[in-house]
Amino acid sequence: MITTEICRALCFSQSPARKSNLGALWLIAAIYLQLGAGLVSAADIQSTNQGAKPIFAKDLFALDLFALDQGSLIAHAMAGSWEYGVYLLGLPVGLKARVEVQWDGRQVKATSQVQHFLAANNHQSVFSFPNCDYRLQSYQNSGFSPGWRFADAVVFDWLEKKIRYQGITQGPKTPDAQPQSVTLPLDDAIYVDKLSQFAALACVLAKNDKNTKQALPQNIPSSILPSTSPSTSPSIPLSIRLSYVDDTIGRYRFLVDQSAAQMSVAGQTISVIKVQSEPYDYVQGSVHRRVTYWLAPSLGYLPVKISTKLSGMKLTVKMLKTSGPQPAML
Repeated sequence: MITTEICRALCFSQSPARKSNLGALWLIAAIYLQLGAGLVSAADIQSTNQGAKPIFAKDLFALDLFALDQGSLIAHAMAGSWEYGVYLLGLPVGLKARVEVQWDGRQVKATSQVQHFLAANNHQSVFSFPNCDYRLQSYQNSGFSPGWRFADAVVFDWLEKKIRYQGITQGPKTPDAQPQSVTLPLDDAIYVDKLSQFAALACVLAKNDKNTKQALPQNIPSSILPSTSPSTSPSIPLSIRLSYVDDTIGRYRFLVDQSAAQMSVAGQTISVIKVQSEPYDYVQGSVHRRVTYWLAPSLGYLPVKISTKLSGMKLTVKMLKTSGPQPAML
């Protein structure tokens, strides 16, 4: 979920400029899977490479490992299915989101889905990052909540340097709202959505982390891992800037805590990195808030925990399950 996605989910809308007074339950539901599921797909949306067979981490050794670059190694670590749960004031609210990441050797398709009788959200993003040359290609986001229904689509035209948005949001005061189209200039910023943002962060962090190998699956031979240059000083940047877009653009600053921490996920204790995001440039009246992420290098920097505040109340999203059978003990 876009660092703003959690916040935008509060309105159950991808657009930060749209606001509503939805009740806490469906607001939480929306938040939930801006994270990947709640960070992050309409079931009927077709991948641009629908004929390609998805490649998961377990298929790693069927490939030419010596040909894998940094981006491909991270994609392997991200690939799989992930389940998240939502907690308000530390208590579970009964919402779960499912995130699935597939890699076909060229592009990554990440999808997330939250289904509830009060609200639903589906998101799909397509992006690539060969050798960590990250580019978001497109995303689609749709859903509903009591009195609200929305559908957004964004395509990045890298040849013409344009961002093309099409979407519609119908609410209690705008039941007859019509679709709108917006074209924005594509500048040199790093553009992400609520799912692709973790790949963008992974590349920046992995490139600058002297312990890059922690970001990769443990069963990859050390002989094929990218070499790293020794450094006597911390190499992770203190600040990373990412931009989110729909019909407007919101820019965020990610502050990296370089100290390591441990969390238990799916029965295993793994190292995590704490990253705090804050908006610094956005359209007046947009919904933007600070969000804190705990990212797991061993999972391609996917989040195992996300935290923000909803009307002053602590809202947390936690990874509950990975592709494996055991639930996380967070």
